[in-house]
Amino acid sequence: MSTTFETIALALDHHQAGRRDEAESLYRQVLQAEPADPTALYLYGLFNFEGGHTDAAAELFKSLIAVRPDHAEAHVALANLRHWQGAHATAIEGYRRALDLAPDHAGALVQLTSALREQGDLEAAVEAGRNACARVPDSAPARLALAASLLAAGDAAAAVEAYQTATALDPQSLGAQNGLTLALLQAGRTVEALAAADTALALTPQSGETWFLVGTALNQLGRTEEAVASLKRAAKIDPLRAAVQLNLGNAYVELDKAEEAATCLQQALAIDPTLKEAHASLSSVYLMAGESEAAEHHARLALELDPDMAVAHQNLASILAGKGEAAEARWHRDQVYGRQNLFVEPAVRPEATVLVLTTSESGNVPHRYLLPKARFTRINWFIEYATPGQDLPPYDAVFNAVGDADLAGPTLEPMKAFIAASGRRVINEPDQVMRTGRQNIPALLGDVEGLVVPQVARLSAADLARDGLAACVARAGLSAPALVRPLGAHGGQGLVRALTPEALAELRVAAGEDAYATAYHDYRSDDGWWRKYRMMFVDRRPYPYHLAISRDWLVHYESADTPGDPERIDEERRFLEDPQAALGAAAMAAVSAIGQRLDLDYCGVDFSLLPDGRVLVFEANATMLVHPEPENGPLAHKNPAVATICEAFQALLRR
Repeated sequence: MSTTFETIALALDHHQAGRRDEAESLYRQVLQAEPADPTALYLYGLFNFEGGHTDAAAELFKSLIAVRPDHAEAHVALANLRHWQGAHATAIEGYRRALDLAPDHAGALVQLTSALREQGDLEAAVEAGRNACARVPDSAPARLALAASLLAAGDAAAAVEAYQTATALDPQSLGAQNGLTLALLQAGRTVEALAAADTALALTPQSGETWFLVGTALNQLGRTEEAVASLKRAAKIDPLRAAVQLNLGNAYVELDKAEEAATCLQQALAIDPTLKEAHASLSSVYLMAGESEAAEHHARLALELDPDMAVAHQNLASILAGKGEAAEARWHRDQVYGRQNLFVEPAVRPEATVLVLTTSESGNVPHRYLLPKARFTRINWFIEYATPGQDLPPYDAVFNAVGDADLAGPTLEPMKAFIAASGRRVINEPDQVMRTGRQNIPALLGDVEGLVVPQVARLSAADLARDGLAACVARAGLSAPALVRPLGAHGGQGLVRALTPEALAELRVAAGEDAYATAYHDYRSDDGWWRKYRMMFVDRRPYPYHLAISRDWLVHYESADTPGDPERIDEERRFLEDPQAALGAAAMAAVSAIGQRLDLDYCGVDFSLLPDGRVLVFEANATMLVHPEPENGPLAHKNPAVATICEAFQALLRR
């Protein structure tokens, strides 16, 4: 007849071999004969825990502790079970009881650190992790637990050191390499993070977590196309991880691929509907696509999950301002910038740090490609929320990105105060920007030879409400045909045309908002097409940017379908390569004079060329968008011109 020891040994053999029915039968046999046998209680408790029978496991561990209160492993086993159940306080108490009995118990030391971190007691977790490393200095798990706690506590530099020690102790640990990668990313050491991720991939090429970290590092380095490829691999390995879809969606946003971005962000929310960052990012995508209702929906969902989420407040402010709800829009801006008015976007290898004076309103100069994030650290200062004598991080240059004179009012006083106090040169002086309000352009450019500058009138909301649009337009000395647009609108947004007095009388403008009326000139070319040229000025020198050719009078580059027409692409290419030959010497001289008259360091003009050779000015200001096209796309011929503009701007920064 077998002894108790032999029966337990046989049960353990079955247990370890996965023969669970045989193992359970033998464990029960022993405990039926000897209910207080500590070894059987412990092993059968582990057996039940592994099998998901946590209540039975807990009772067995508690029975063992009752029999052997000095059994450290029993306390650890019960604490592990409670830890797994999410009962962190009970688990922590159990680990501490085990450590009272066995102060150097590696498992208890490590798990106590983890439980404290997961409970949110980060100071105690770091202390426990340091104690674990002191007691078991050669334990890689102890170093990992300490590193994770340091990282959660915001001490990325110390976390890097702890992860490096863990990788030295266990070079084959994927968790240590991935942890080191994450810590390096949070420490801003992105190049080193990518190298650590490569080491992790050498250990486990099919690690979804590692490909996720590679994608994150590549995106931070500005290598967005490569980041997308890595994140797609991560998504293939781990299709149900919401964070992968979130980061992939945000990478597509960087590439201006709104449809792909929306798809990924929707997938992230299908996996985790409570992912606030996905709601906020999807709100941004919809806002850029002009789908304001969907943008508002997701912004409000994000704020339900996190009432302090800055991006959601920013998006709602923009949406509400567009709907004429100025007071509520201002409230949302206040929620963000009243708490924090300075946001730093660090570059990995910065060529320069640029203080960007910006506004919470619309009308900022789009500078994403002028100051690429991989090369320039951007300090975005929402200047209307500046506080007197506010301390600023060190910077090399100052760029006033408030480019719309109509929306710059709240920024003028704090901006002038800063300029006076700092004594620094500012790219685009605010007083010069204020000269470029739409209603000022006729007086500013009207006497330039070769230009046609239509008459413009600003119509006040009060006058519009009292007298109506047609009467206000007539009083300003204008008549049909005329263009009407909202204040602060660019790129044809909200622009309508009234060709007859009757059409003008039927037009309505948004209540409570000023509007602009502009004399309309038919600028259709002799071939029946409408053309809109854009010329940028950097330090007052002209640089061609694009030529849009459309069958519609309201020319939008995006809707003109230029990619489908080789002839129009060739015409644009000729303009970009030699604008003087495309426009003619007289027209080129007139356009060049615009840059001198605007007298801004960075700005642009949209215009057309009339059949008689004169230049018809549409608008001239600093808010013009410049962006590259996909390298392999049908509009890649624009990219040399874009690069020239951006390089000229960056040279201006270095002066």
